[in-house]
This record gives sequence, C-alpha cells and structure tokens, in this order.
Amino acid sequence: MASFMLTSCQDAETQARITREQKEAERKADSAALKIAVLPTTECLPIVVAKELRLFDTLNVDVRLRKYTSLSECRKALKNKSVEGADTFMTFAMLTAKKARLSRISQLPDKIIAADRFGISKDIAAAAIDSLLKRKEHVFIVQVEDLNVRYDMLRNGNVDAALLPEPYATKARQLGAKELSITKYYKDTTKVADRGVVFRKGVMEHPDRQKQKALFNQAVKAANDSIKQYGADSYIRRFLTW
Repeated sequence: MASFMLTSCQDAETQARITREQKEAERKADSAALKIAVLPTTECLPIVVAKELRLFDTLNVDVRLRKYTSLSECRKALKNKSVEGADTFMTFAMLTAKKARLSRISQLPDKIIAADRFGISKDIAAAAIDSLLKRKEHVFIVQVEDLNVRYDMLRNGNVDAALLPEPYATKARQLGAKELSITKYYKDTTKVADRGVVFRKGVMEHPDRQKQKALFNQAVKAANDSIKQYGADSYIRRFLTW
C-alpha cells in the first residue's frame, strides 16, 4: 500500500512538472510569436484569410490573431503590449435606421448617432454635425464601441443612425437602411498613418521582429491576391463570423 501511494505521488508530481513545462514552453512561444489584433471587418479580411489558408505557416512565421469587436479593445491590447500590431483602420458609411426615414444630413438634428468613443467614426459624425449646426448638442452621438452591438442597435431602431464599416454596412443596407453621403467629411479625419496594420515601434526594431513583419506582409499580399481572384464575398461569409 505504501509503495502504491508513493508511486501515485510520484506520478502526480511528474504530471504537474510536465504541465508546468508545457505552460512555460507555450508562454515562450506566444511571447516570440507575432500577435496581431484584428476586427471582423473587410479591412482585416486579408489577414484572416492568410491565417485560415495557412499562408503564415507556409512562410514559417508564427502569427497569432487576437480577435476583438471594437477599436478600443485593439488600442488597449497595443497599449498593454499583448499584441505587436493591430489593424485599426476602417472606412465607414453612415446608415440610418429604416424607421427613422432619414435621407439627408440636414435631417440629423434631434437624432441619435452611434459611433466610436474615439477615432475616425466619431470625427466623421462630429464633422457632419458641425457642417449644419452651431450647437452640436442638438445631435446626440452615443458611444457604442462594439461593432456587433452598434449594428444591432441600428437594426433594432435603438438609434437613428450609425457609422458602420464593411461588411456591417452592406448587411444594414440589405435590411432597408439608407446611406447618407459622408465622403466630404473624410477629408480631415482620414489619416494615411491609420491605414493598414500599426505596429508597436520599440519591439518591432528587433531584427527577428522585422523578419516576422516582412513575412507577415508577404503572406497578407498573397491573401489579397487570392481575394481579388476569387472575390471577397465567400471569404467574408466564412471568416468574418465572430
């Protein structure tokens, strides 16, 4: 009996040690990997496709995607150094709820617009309001960070309008939402630096990280070529579902 108990204790200790070693090995691998924050938007599609088609594996670069549903989560991940890069750029459309019956920017007074707390969508909404009102408080911008929640609020008529990226904008149009022209409001709010993946400067100066970045860009370029060849619709349905 004593021998059995001793063996059982040794087996438990051995398993615990193996588990600790496995966890440490995974921690080191995750630390060394290139971690990218992505959103369920069309702009992030090439990165997601590259991962799903194993293009990163083909190039022997360990890229791990961290999936979020709001820009604020991506910014927080960058700030907390839990990712090395994030695709934070999005183009937006201003969609109005079907029951709101809005067709012009001039009809926005006393209406509620859903946008990010910070970022381009908030700037576009503010610019549109500035263009027609001296007192911005006559139009209410509510802060809805989560893209899925923002889309659902527009779909359910909880807000009169919302700034949405693709593919959410197309989904809203298919349900009867109307689009207001906001092209001219992009002039002062869209920055070249916001386009594509933003990397943390300090960590990316290391030669190993620079090599990872180059291979990452190569895989994403190949994914872009595949999307152009086969079309984005099938990829959107398959990959942008979280």
